[in-house]
Amino acid sequence: MKHFISPNYRAILLLLCLMCYNVGQAQSVSFDLKTSPSIVFDFNSIDGFENGITRLNVCELNVNVVGVQWDLYIRPTTTVPGFWDVVATYTPTVNVPPISILELRIRNASNTTQVGGFFPLQELLAPYYIIGSAAAPDPLVACPNVGTNQPGDYMNSPGCYRFTVDLRLNPGFVYQLGLYTLRIDYVLVEDL
Repeated sequence: MKHFISPNYRAILLLLCLMCYNVGQAQSVSFDLKTSPSIVFDFNSIDGFENGITRLNVCELNVNVVGVQWDLYIRPTTTVPGFWDVVATYTPTVNVPPISILELRIRNASNTTQVGGFFPLQELLAPYYIIGSAAAPDPLVACPNVGTNQPGDYMNSPGCYRFTVDLRLNPGFVYQLGLYTLRIDYVLVEDL
């Protein structure tokens, strides 16, 4: 089957707002985010639709934690749970892309994330944990000379506290051409 994309009808999927949240109390947990808040995926070729587009190192999460264990999780924020937010459409088809066509890979130099490789973004009732968990005990994820999600910072232990985020988007040909946005929240919290 041959697919044709007119220059006037191309899908532009825009990942908007990589947001970081710190939730701390007596101790200190904080992010230093090193990135632009918007990442653009412009699908204007057959190859892009068939094979997807991968963006490496789109975001760097630099963690600083003083005096407390911590958890790191992600969550999507959309108007309709499970689907990209529609800004504009170029075709009459009504298949809005699900958020699962976006895959993430979050890693540090010590490979201490609980999720290896790329994984699809999901709409979950509970957060998707990269480090730690919602309930004790946390999974054992040891970083050399530091331990599991212990206090520390990316300046002194970058292999444990500096995370890079890669994104891969592979829509295929079944979704409505248009402009879409999706917000991904990265949340760093005290492990209570």
